[in-house]
Amino acid sequence: MSWRADDWMNQGGGLLATNPALAQRLIGKGLMLEPDQAIGWFNLGIGLHQQRKISAAIKAYKRCLSLPHSAETGIATRNNLSQDLLLQGEWKLGWFLYNQRFKRKPGNYPIFAEAFGAAHVAVPNRERPVLLMSEQGLGDTLQFVRYALALQHEGVDVTVLSQSPLVGLLRDSVGLHQVDDCLDLEEQQKRNPVWLPLMNLGPLMGCINDKIPLTGGYVKASADSIARWRHKLKRKPEHLLIALHWQGNPDHEHSLYSRGRSLPFREWLGLQGIDKVEFVSIQKGQASDQLKTDQGLDFVSGQKAVSKSMDFCDTAAVIANCDLVISSDSSVAHLAGAMGIPTWVALRWIPEWRWGLEGTSTDWYSSLKLFRQRFDGDWTGVVQTMKKELEQIPLRRRE
Repeated sequence: MSWRADDWMNQGGGLLATNPALAQRLIGKGLMLEPDQAIGWFNLGIGLHQQRKISAAIKAYKRCLSLPHSAETGIATRNNLSQDLLLQGEWKLGWFLYNQRFKRKPGNYPIFAEAFGAAHVAVPNRERPVLLMSEQGLGDTLQFVRYALALQHEGVDVTVLSQSPLVGLLRDSVGLHQVDDCLDLEEQQKRNPVWLPLMNLGPLMGCINDKIPLTGGYVKASADSIARWRHKLKRKPEHLLIALHWQGNPDHEHSLYSRGRSLPFREWLGLQGIDKVEFVSIQKGQASDQLKTDQGLDFVSGQKAVSKSMDFCDTAAVIANCDLVISSDSSVAHLAGAMGIPTWVALRWIPEWRWGLEGTSTDWYSSLKLFRQRFDGDWTGVVQTMKKELEQIPLRRRE
């Protein structure tokens, strides 16, 4: 029995998650028979992306959009295409398409649109108050809240709707005057604000042209909290203190573009045997159960106190007492970078768009260094590289 185009493409589509190379070949056979199947080109783009063939994936997604397709396929394709364009550094078109992300996951967007009208499409000024809607994960808010602070510095009346865990940090350590996790819409309507999603400020305020503000840091823990945690940590004299974090929010790791960005704690055991170094885990949530303080890494005396705290302001104060933070791609990496603390970030083979495909530095944070997998799943290689650098590069103790 000879297979039809749909047979090839369906067979390939079922293998996208487990064997993208074979999926690509099977979908390709189907497209040779019926090259005008938009969904086939969409799935081909997914298979190519997972093999790090980003330029080819972009071409496949564009071909999909050029053909008759369903509204659902169009939304999904533009979402994937935008992130691959951003990942490859094609920021202008990438951001244009990424601004359509709410068609896929509306979030609070319809509520804001109904209450305040169309989202603002220019850089806000002092003529009217501005209301900023945080979105997606905590790391996204920490990365882009710099723009809210920059507007406030220019005298703009800024209010930020934030995720609850960050409200205290954004008020006390970033210095934003008006932050809340629940807005009184009627009260806000009386102020007649303009509004826009927080991340939209990035391209509006120059990141497309590499003009990113506050790259050296904009989060500062209070002196009192730093001193309090210095007392609780009980560091060893003449030892460096390195903070470890390994798991981001698992609820944000189901998509094609964020899957696999965390690593298990056991990978950090590859950092054993480094003289004059002790560690502190700043991991929170369920993944903190993986922590084992008796498996070869020397943990600081105050680890139990750190593990009990679930407050972002406390985490910032602990980080301020560290000489280095080593983290997966998570909100902690953004927090440490926003504090200007030396931070090493372990990145998967195909990282999220914000980190690009190559290089050890990032325009977003001057204190970050990126360590990339050489192939999919290569956390052991990443940790080995980190260990070699730790053994060779003397870090300065923070006092």
